[in-house]
Amino acid sequence: MNTPLVSICCITYNHAHFIRKCLDGFLMQKAPLCVPHGTKMSDWCEILIHDDCSTDGTTEIIKEYAAKYPDLIFPIYEEENQYSKGKAGKMDLYNYERAKGKFIAYCEGDDYWTEPLKLQMQVDFLESHSDYSVTFHRCKHVNVSDSSEREDGCGFLFPNNEEGVDINVELFFKHWVTQPLTMVCRSSMHNITLAYKYKYYRDMYEIYHLLMNGKGYLFRFYGGMRIMHEGGIASQRGDKEVCKQSIIIAKELYSINKDSYTKQYYLNILQWYLTFINNNFFRKVYISLIILILNGKFKTFIKNIIL
Repeated sequence: MNTPLVSICCITYNHAHFIRKCLDGFLMQKAPLCVPHGTKMSDWCEILIHDDCSTDGTTEIIKEYAAKYPDLIFPIYEEENQYSKGKAGKMDLYNYERAKGKFIAYCEGDDYWTEPLKLQMQVDFLESHSDYSVTFHRCKHVNVSDSSEREDGCGFLFPNNEEGVDINVELFFKHWVTQPLTMVCRSSMHNITLAYKYKYYRDMYEIYHLLMNGKGYLFRFYGGMRIMHEGGIASQRGDKEVCKQSIIIAKELYSINKDSYTKQYYLNILQWYLTFINNNFFRKVYISLIILILNGKFKTFIKNIIL
């Protein structure tokens, strides 16, 4: 296989409890309608896995699947953990830089897909809509600690049971209506070299740039499960910790791109942060001054104080 239609990219670390469901979700996918009937999966798809030196049995499970599907599953096994060496923001590049597909699908090893027609629907949509760079679908969130399950909060976008809705940059920053496990994008609009511009490159940056390059589309169907567990990088953090990390991300996005979308996002995150620091007067003043400066009102503020 030299030119697969789809490259499925998966990063994983110590996901032994989840990786089988993840891989089975890949393997159950039906071919897009643009693929000739009867074509075997390895002729239209490649599954690229980056295992960051797992120590809990994840590696052995991947090797088991790779041995069974040698023409479909292509793993990289690290001998040293790259995340701990400061490469957290570049982990996806290990797969992206070797992806050959016209389209890229993404899912981390602790999440999984539940809809066999997921790739079919997303790829066929992109094939027939050349002005779209990326598609998403809805997912559910499962907390392993108490087995609770919740909706993704996107229901308000489908008041009349629409099959799908357009997603633009403004909506993306205003509401977190996407998750990486739901994403299928067009490779030609997915500039992986942008990652080297940033120190804290995250999936948010990736989606932002995809939406700046073309339209986005969110399908109404539920196609996967996002798993929240103790070993997850972000899923178990409290709101304040999420907000503090979001400030770092928003600041970097704005400092490099300097557009109205990243500016408004940065402002929104700073306003959110104010709700966590009511008892810290000096910190509150500092954040408020940043907000005034971003809004172009600092000079007016100083003038009013003087007068």
